[in-house]
Amino acid sequence: MKYILLLLLVFVFQNLFAQQNLPVILANSKNVKIYDGLNYKSNFWVIFPETKPDIYYLDLPRKKTLVKFITDKDSISFVLNDGEIKDFIVLLNGKDSCYTRISANYPNLKKPKKVSQGNDTIPFTMKNNRVYFKGKINDSEVLNIQFDLGASAVNINKKSVKKTEINFDKKGYLTNSDGTNETKVSSSNEIKIAGLKWSNIEIYETKNMDKYEDLIVGNSFFLDQIYMIDYEKNHLILFANLPEIDASFVKQNMILDGGIRPIFEATFVFDDKIYKDWFLFDTGNTGNGIIGNGFLTKNNLYDKFSNIIGLGSKKIAYIPKLMIAEQMIDDGVISLEKQNKNGSHYKFSGLFGNKILKRFNVIIDNKAGFIYMKPNFFGQN
Repeated sequence: MKYILLLLLVFVFQNLFAQQNLPVILANSKNVKIYDGLNYKSNFWVIFPETKPDIYYLDLPRKKTLVKFITDKDSISFVLNDGEIKDFIVLLNGKDSCYTRISANYPNLKKPKKVSQGNDTIPFTMKNNRVYFKGKINDSEVLNIQFDLGASAVNINKKSVKKTEINFDKKGYLTNSDGTNETKVSSSNEIKIAGLKWSNIEIYETKNMDKYEDLIVGNSFFLDQIYMIDYEKNHLILFANLPEIDASFVKQNMILDGGIRPIFEATFVFDDKIYKDWFLFDTGNTGNGIIGNGFLTKNNLYDKFSNIIGLGSKKIAYIPKLMIAEQMIDDGVISLEKQNKNGSHYKFSGLFGNKILKRFNVIIDNKAGFIYMKPNFFGQN
């Protein structure tokens, strides 16, 4: 009976699509390139005729966005506003109709329950250039929670599981600096931090954490919100509305990788030539950062850096002239991904770590897709 009901639902859905006289684009390959506003995704979307509809969610659904799907044979573009959807068909190999939907909505938004109205302040401590909150999972003891903007999932240290009595009820795949590996997953948890409470949180077990770290959370906890990381006062302020922003903050465009991880622009200068590109804003990286092979090769920059030493899959080099938020940084060292024929490990041009990022107080506007950066006393010393 369940099987018959499922077939009926699929049939009804297909008829609804057909009745709307949907636009049709052609494809011979299942691989699709996507422009989502400023974010170009060259190897992100794969057509699945079996999924009806196959839904693509915008990275920044609150922001009016031009999105373009490009197949090997055709393309289609739409402008979407908050809450809108656009449906179309990809005709694969001239015979398979792939019902596709673009949605300016969040697929799984988790917003915290608040004790009071207005702004919320979350105190944090710094250790080894990382940010740590205090909080709990379910009814656990107080835990040390790393705030890692380079993380796309909530992770728990395998050694900390005994503190929480967490219930693992399925398997999943976790991607981090150890690669992509199968691990245990707990599908529904409650996390409390500074009077805020998040419900129905999925948590992945990992061994890839320091012994004093219990949990990792990232930007997914503050999607559809605006917040400031103040490294001078050691607190994060979650704003009810966009505040009046001091003119000393530099406003920049921001991309959300996978709709979660913040990506921003930075510039290297060699011989008065400017090399500007997108880099991950990675508060979980304790160093100055890593420059990807793709960026270095594309711009022929390997020989421009003054290398110090090779270290596994990376080389260590002195930072040349680096511009972030109109501030010149030319001290310290940075890692270079070594040249290889398989391209870069990094989706964008690399990442900057918190040894550099903590030089700025930062406002992240996850609604409109902007990041504001202002030098603080770390950057002036």
